[in-house]
Amino acid sequence: MLFVARVSSSDQPGLRLRLAHEARRIATQHGYLDALESTTLRALERGDAREMADALRAFAGALDSHFALEEQVHFPALHGLDAGLAAEIGALVAEHGDFHQTLEALVAHAAAGAADRLRPEVLAGFGKLAAALRQHEEREEALFARSIATR
Repeated sequence: MLFVARVSSSDQPGLRLRLAHEARRIATQHGYLDALESTTLRALERGDAREMADALRAFAGALDSHFALEEQVHFPALHGLDAGLAAEIGALVAEHGDFHQTLEALVAHAAAGAADRLRPEVLAGFGKLAAALRQHEEREEALFARSIATR
């Protein structure tokens, strides 16, 4: 007869320690993204259509790489620690898709070449995205902090 032990998150100190390390890594990555956001904003403010599109593509690439790491490594580990986090993790992943779509639209506007006409729209759109992204990052970091502290 095969005996299957029921494992709780409190029985996983290695996972908890690993997630504590990953929480610090995520906060550092968020800091890098915030710095890249500032660089992107400066490019948008200058108003050159090619530079605007290139800056937005670079930001989108960095953000997509960060999201992939969260979705493929960090969030599954959190879920492994506490399956009750599925809805909260799902909402964060959905927001990743929203951010990606917004950036694609901003790149398309910037790449259209009418920098003088579209610059205010792109700046406003990027400003909204940046504000939403900061709130998103705060929720992710809080999720990690809660998960690690309560386990």
